[in-house]
Amino acid sequence: CFSRKTKRYLKMDYISYIRSKVGQEKVILNFAGGILANEEGKILLQLRGDKKTWAIPGGAMELGESTLDTAKREFFEETGIQVEARRLLNVYSNFEEVYPNGDKVQTVVFIYEMEAVSPFSQLDFHNEETLQLGFFSKEEIQDLEALSPKHRLMLDEYFTNEFKMGH
Repeated sequence: CFSRKTKRYLKMDYISYIRSKVGQEKVILNFAGGILANEEGKILLQLRGDKKTWAIPGGAMELGESTLDTAKREFFEETGIQVEARRLLNVYSNFEEVYPNGDKVQTVVFIYEMEAVSPFSQLDFHNEETLQLGFFSKEEIQDLEALSPKHRLMLDEYFTNEFKMGH
């Protein structure tokens, strides 16, 4: 149903393709990310470049990707750390967002518990998407003002190990 050129374009940047069709109207998009804890039980968060908020590393699914492939790819792109998933924690589908550019979205987010494939020590990684990385304890996360309600819920469920369905 898609031309060869369109298929190539879709595989490269699905969100740009969809936005070229619907503008900034609300769409449903799939995302995946991961929670990585260090040996002290602190969680790795990224300071996002677009929203200037702390977040669980992750991002948008591309056509042809599984949610697990998305989570691993996005985690590496945003942290420089290669990971594997230990388990799927939950799926969150009842959140709406408006991005700084005005794009509206209802997100479907698959969150995995991750483990690093190899040792890492440096957290000086940064790029356009990630301004800063840091490990945070449960108490430090509770004190973060710049954390979205969606990510706060995901982290609360992780720390209590009680994952509720229907979010």
